[in-house]
Amino acid sequence: MADDEKLKRERAGTYRTADGRFTVEQSTTGWLLLDAEQANELGLPLARGPFPTLDEARVAIGNARSGPRPISDLGERRAAKRAASKGDAGTRPTTRRTGARKAPARATGRELVIREMRTADGDTLRALWNAVGLRSLGDDDRSLARLARRNPGLALVATEGGRIVGSALGAWDGRRGWIYHVVTAASHRRRGIATRLVAQVESGLRDLGCREVRVNIGEANAEARSFWEARGFAIRPTRQFGRDLEGE
Repeated sequence: MADDEKLKRERAGTYRTADGRFTVEQSTTGWLLLDAEQANELGLPLARGPFPTLDEARVAIGNARSGPRPISDLGERRAAKRAASKGDAGTRPTTRRTGARKAPARATGRELVIREMRTADGDTLRALWNAVGLRSLGDDDRSLARLARRNPGLALVATEGGRIVGSALGAWDGRRGWIYHVVTAASHRRRGIATRLVAQVESGLRDLGCREVRVNIGEANAEARSFWEARGFAIRPTRQFGRDLEGE
């Protein structure tokens, strides 16, 4: 086995290759392979799997190194959009600034980071959701992993110092977008974290071609209503019906 394919144990259920490119994480559905050098359609680390065994995940590492890169035109579409935006900005008049340049801020290790949700985040997320009174079904590890696989780059968490302090789970059914579980830890509210999470989910949905996004909130949740109204959401006149398919 090549040295690059050897895995070093980081912590229980998590391994990393010697060059740091691949991380292998254990989940309830198998082993997930995260590739730091290849991004998915939304610019986040590409996830492969799940694989039934750790040995199969090792084989997948070799295949990923030698195989072709995933094919998608969404990255090119986003790059073209950014280039067009820069072109528009270039036509605007600019004012030359003088004086000393401000030194960039030094990283402290406590910066807010928004990343894609991982299966290993399940227990921490459920604790966060319970702490704010969110009670819902379908939040087990298997269901969360399925949501993330079907909606790459849309299920997001915010972390600070490695601690999860916020979440926003996006999904697209091919017609409408949906956003679930927009939550911020009580210790980190009023800092714009939920707004940043929602904005990133909306950006991802927009790049997928989504033209409408919806959220469900309780009638008595005035704070949530204010948050969504401030972001331009409005109550739709149609009523939604549903039923549970479990147990049939």
